[in-house]
Amino acid sequence: MASNMYAIKCPGCERAAFEDDYYKTDEKYIFCMVCGYYYTKTIEKYTENSIRYKEEEREGNGMFVLVKIDGSGNKMRLNDDISVAQLEKLKASLMEKNVNQEKSYLISFKNGEFIILFGNPPEHFHLSFEEYRKKMIAKYGDPEYDFMVPIEG
Repeated sequence: MASNMYAIKCPGCERAAFEDDYYKTDEKYIFCMVCGYYYTKTIEKYTENSIRYKEEEREGNGMFVLVKIDGSGNKMRLNDDISVAQLEKLKASLMEKNVNQEKSYLISFKNGEFIILFGNPPEHFHLSFEEYRKKMIAKYGDPEYDFMVPIEG
């Protein structure tokens, strides 16, 4: 399948989210690594005469990013408000010896506000979408199409 990946303004937090647009099938995936917003449009049923799509959208409640010293890791969006038990479990996993604490973080997002609960979010976390857009165009050059904002590779 063919797709275009680029950055868009997140519908949840208005920072930089990533869109993967499968233009041949009209399927779409949006994911925000800042607030955890998530959207999918996928083919549910296909016949010779019609295509029925399934859409799913979830508000962002935050992100947990665990990066290990060997470079592997885990990214998890928070589906709901974080409980005390979940917070303690995630913090404990961040304290393990094989975790790169400089690149790992836990962020909650509620009512338009971010709270850094643990760690160091990446630089783009603090940038508005327009600031991110300017930075990526300065780094990678003008995109072929105006709507296609380069993403950090």
